[in-house]
Amino acid sequence: MKILHLLPYIPVPANFGGALRIYHVLKYLAENYDVTVVGFDNTGDRRTFFRAFPELQGRAHFVAHPWKPTFRKAYLIHALLKRQSFWRSIAYSKKMQKTLNRILTREKFDMVLSEFPVMGFFDLPGEALKILDAHNVEYDNFRRMATLDNNRILRSFFRREYQKFYGEELDVCKKQDAIFTTSYRDLELFHRDVPGIPKYVIPNGVDTSFFYPSDDEPEPLSMVFVGMMNYVPNYDGMQFFIDQVFPLIQKQIPGIKIYIVGKNPPKKLANRSSENIIVTDFVDDVRPYVWRSSVYVVPLRMGGGTRLKVLEALSMEKAVVTTHIGSEGIDVRDGDTVLIADNAPDFANAVIRLLNDRALRKKLGEAGRKLVTAEYEWEIITRRVGETLSNLLQGERQPAGDVI
Repeated sequence: MKILHLLPYIPVPANFGGALRIYHVLKYLAENYDVTVVGFDNTGDRRTFFRAFPELQGRAHFVAHPWKPTFRKAYLIHALLKRQSFWRSIAYSKKMQKTLNRILTREKFDMVLSEFPVMGFFDLPGEALKILDAHNVEYDNFRRMATLDNNRILRSFFRREYQKFYGEELDVCKKQDAIFTTSYRDLELFHRDVPGIPKYVIPNGVDTSFFYPSDDEPEPLSMVFVGMMNYVPNYDGMQFFIDQVFPLIQKQIPGIKIYIVGKNPPKKLANRSSENIIVTDFVDDVRPYVWRSSVYVVPLRMGGGTRLKVLEALSMEKAVVTTHIGSEGIDVRDGDTVLIADNAPDFANAVIRLLNDRALRKKLGEAGRKLVTAEYEWEIITRRVGETLSNLLQGERQPAGDVI
């Protein structure tokens, strides 16, 4: 099978959700099939990529990403005035289109696998099957952001993004021969808006050999949250937690502490750092912070797809308190593998309950580890990707239970 894999960024180091999924899928494909990569270079360090994927030397082609973060405000204003969405305006590249034209006219591929809808904006000449790995339903993510962000300008921006990207994302979907989603909720959203195209649930995964439990005793009164802090759903979730949940916990447990671990925390969040609220910024390894904490919190109120942070926490046998949105797409059950709470008092009570009940923490942690090793190990997920691609190439569009 000859595959052209389109990447929106270099997926190494794989230190956030989208990069982790791309890294593990590409690793599996490169080891088992004839793969060529075309992608945007967002780091300038292609040597790191080829150290991780030596088999792709001479078969990976990168184009400088058109997005310049220094022009962020100008782009935002421009996007509000343009008919196109912000995402489309910063991701479309004539140089990328020329690169794809050159490769697709020179070589014949069985299929083109595009990561994220932004890589689906490009024309793909030839007869190869076109598959989109959607990661999220982006327009639904924008819709959620538009309802919850406290900044009026950003709320207006996300509302406009939702309105504009809705049509753009569906246009991308309509060009595909199949769509991968990470959850059944996302599959159902796409099925409502683009019926007739096969859609497969390919969940996110976790490396259980890397995210393993520790035998060390955690700090008794400690919590942790891990995520890229300049990602709006993560930032919004922690602002909600610090403002509305943390004070309720402090009333019952004055010595409580939370570690907020992730790069690029906005200044407003970094300024909240104190003896009880530790904002780390980037760290080389998040595991020590997770191991040392008694409870892992995921107070997300927006976002799409599935949260790899939840899978990682479960893999490390951590007791997790999350929202329904935070646990979307993962086969967890309230009281069995996690505790689920959506409002501030309930979330605070769930954390307090766990901090006071070591046996419950142990029960949830062990059940979580058992779940991810059985269903969400990357080896299981990537094998499923390969089987689905093979079935598509053979013309089998409806494997039982995994597709609409």
